[in-house]
Amino acid sequence: MDGMASADKVKIVVDNALRKVGEYSEKAGERATGLAEEAAKKASELAEVARGKAPGYLDRATELAEKAAEAAAEGVDKATKGRYHDKIDSVHDKVGGTLHRVRNAPAPGPAATTDAGPTATTPTTAPPTTAPSSSPAAPTSAPSSSPTAPTTDPGSSDEAPEEDGEA
Repeated sequence: MDGMASADKVKIVVDNALRKVGEYSEKAGERATGLAEEAAKKASELAEVARGKAPGYLDRATELAEKAAEAAAEGVDKATKGRYHDKIDSVHDKVGGTLHRVRNAPAPGPAATTDAGPTATTPTTAPPTTAPSSSPAAPTSAPSSSPTAPTTDPGSSDEAPEEDGEA
């Protein structure tokens, strides 16, 4: 009988422990939800502050970029003694046009976030960006093939390519 009483006591203790764990778990969940809501509210406030400050930083960055582009164009034109003046002027005009679009873009906000995507995509589709990407890809694949073959068979591969290269 004593064994049965001990088992019943253990069952009662375990049931009470499980009930307490459930209560504490529920309280912890409520507290975590409250903290998460507070954090989301604070993050939203900070995002609003950032949206308000962003246009000023963007305007200043655009000003500096325009000055840098002008100085670079003048420096290259002077260094080449005017031989490429038309090409330099053309590139400078394109850079200036891009900076002008950035400066006149709508102020950031919920709708402007959607507008930023296509603006960012436009330069990516330009051919100059694609050309340099394919250029480095070709040399990268060629050296990868060459070192792989000699590394696999160091003894026999070293002798065979040398004979083939010398013959």
